[in-house]
Amino acid sequence: MSPEEFDSLADKLKKLPGEFKALVEKRIELFTLEMGERIASLITHAMYRVTGVLFLALGLILILFAASKLVGDLIGSEGVGFVLVSLPIIIIGIMLFLRRPRSMVTRTRDRMLNQFMKDFQEQMSQFDDEANTGQEQGDTGDAANTAGRKTEKPQE
Repeated sequence: MSPEEFDSLADKLKKLPGEFKALVEKRIELFTLEMGERIASLITHAMYRVTGVLFLALGLILILFAASKLVGDLIGSEGVGFVLVSLPIIIIGIMLFLRRPRSMVTRTRDRMLNQFMKDFQEQMSQFDDEANTGQEQGDTGDAANTAGRKTEKPQE
């Protein structure tokens, strides 16, 4: 190996940790951008659903108000009409409040964690694939150089 080749190889080896660090930083940056995009998408979908639920709730309140007035007119007492219409809703609300859907919260948290880990593993496998591809190309080039040097005959 000539001194120029040795110097060139030494320079490349010196640059390798810096390039590896830059690659890792870029991968982390890409991962955070993708996660930010997914979080923004989830928030947008949640806002649309909340808005839809609010409009549905408003419609339900107006229908219940009309039903209360109708029952009150049929019974002859508007207050009793409101109580009769609201009683099933109050009972359902108490049942839901006492039940406390912890399993739903746990399931949602587990789904989000699993999706995050899945995405993280995909990113890491892509990183490993790129690192292996670069290493294989370097190995192939070294093998070709070694083979080329072995076949060369020194000229005397």
